[in-house]
Amino acid sequence: MLPRGTIYKMSEYYLTHHKYKDEVLQAMQEFFDCPDLELGKKLEIGKFDEVLFNEWFVYDFRFSDGQGMLKKYYNDNPRKLPLYGLPVYKHLQENYFGFYKILNVNIGEGILLKNLKDNTEYLVQEVAGTMNIKKGDILVNRVANVGGHYELVGCDLPAFMISELKNEKKVRKWINKISPYVKNLTPKDARKIFN
Repeated sequence: MLPRGTIYKMSEYYLTHHKYKDEVLQAMQEFFDCPDLELGKKLEIGKFDEVLFNEWFVYDFRFSDGQGMLKKYYNDNPRKLPLYGLPVYKHLQENYFGFYKILNVNIGEGILLKNLKDNTEYLVQEVAGTMNIKKGDILVNRVANVGGHYELVGCDLPAFMISELKNEKKVRKWINKISPYVKNLTPKDARKIFN
């Protein structure tokens, strides 16, 4: 399991350190498509916007030096973590955001997922998430390497309960609706879908 606070401690560093305030503002302007946003200006956001922004900022945003947050944190080690505490940040750099079809659920242990973008299958270790989903449902989430196994590391978005759609026509209509996003889904796109 991903150690508690791994992502929070890292993102909190960049979100609160004065050295990165301009880059955080740039990230917000880019994510919310609000180029006029200024520090201290109020921003109207939807239900899932904050968690999707945080995920995008951690995994997808590039700082002015071209590095993503995970790589930057791993390379710079700004909190002077001991060497044994750094590999998790290197492993997490292998991550995939997208639509995942649930192929199998082992309650309390894990989920077998198929990425709809490239049909790659991932067996992810998961406990809580196995309780309310079924084979055939669709998740929008991020799968990441957590030191030799995969876990869901994305924000908690509601699953699409495709297993409950008994009408094949409704299933096809839903699949057609999401198909433009399947190949290049990002948290910015997920924001459009969930809002």
